This record gives sequence, C-alpha cells and structure tokens, in this order.
Amino acid sequence: MQKFFEKELIEELHEIQDTYGYISEEDIVRISKNRDIPKAHLYGVISFYSMFYLQPTGKYIIRICDSVSCRINQSKELIEILHKKLSVKNGETTKDKKFTLEVVECLGHCGEGPVMTINGKIYNYLNSQKAQEIINNLK
Repeated sequence: MQKFFEKELIEELHEIQDTYGYISEEDIVRISKNRDIPKAHLYGVISFYSMFYLQPTGKYIIRICDSVSCRINQSKELIEILHKKLSVKNGETTKDKKFTLEVVECLGHCGEGPVMTINGKIYNYLNSQKAQEIINNLK
C-alpha cells in the first residue's frame, strides 16, 4: 500500500459530500483503487466524522441537541414535535428529500438550550412554536 495523506483524503471526501450529499459505494471503490487505500480504512474515516454520510441526505440537515442541559430545557418534547412535523425518526430523511433529522449528544451551546442547527446555522433558546416556524420557513 502506498503512503497516503489523511488531509488530502479528507478534502476529497468533502468534495464528494458537498457535490452529491453523500459518499456512495462507487466513490469508496474508486478512491480505494486510486489511492491504494483499503476500503475498511475509508469506511473507518467516513464513519468517524459526523459530516460524512453513506446514504443520501436531505437538503437541510437538522441536528437537535439532546444533552443533559438541553433536556432540562425540554429538548425531548421538541424532538418529539420535530419527529411528528417531519414524519421521520432520528437519522431519517423526509420523503421529499428536503430534511434529514439527527438527534445528537451535544452541539456545544449548553447555556442556550434547547439548541438545533440546520446546515450548521445555530438556533438557540428554542420552544416548540419557534422550532416549527423555522421549519415552516424552510418548507
């Protein structure tokens, strides 16, 4: 196996992810052959980083925090409302391919909970009405 550079690999995976919304099996096979990297290593890298997906995602990726500090501020209820509003469970994408919902352990804004991000944009101090308005504006 040739020596390969992790930074270059990450950059290539980002390019694929940004272009197609996920990294397909065909992409993994191609990278494995071109860079002489075992597929197992590629799967390890892809699965380690939360920004890479092996399945197509929605146009909007919603991550909602379910850490202790967000739970104290009613994140569980907010998560249930989003499950119902979008008709998806954690990790699923809506039928129209517009939204992917992910419940995550922490978004790093513990004093501002409950918190969610949509494609990296932070929405804090949420309540059910505010969250639903945000989703409605994206629909």
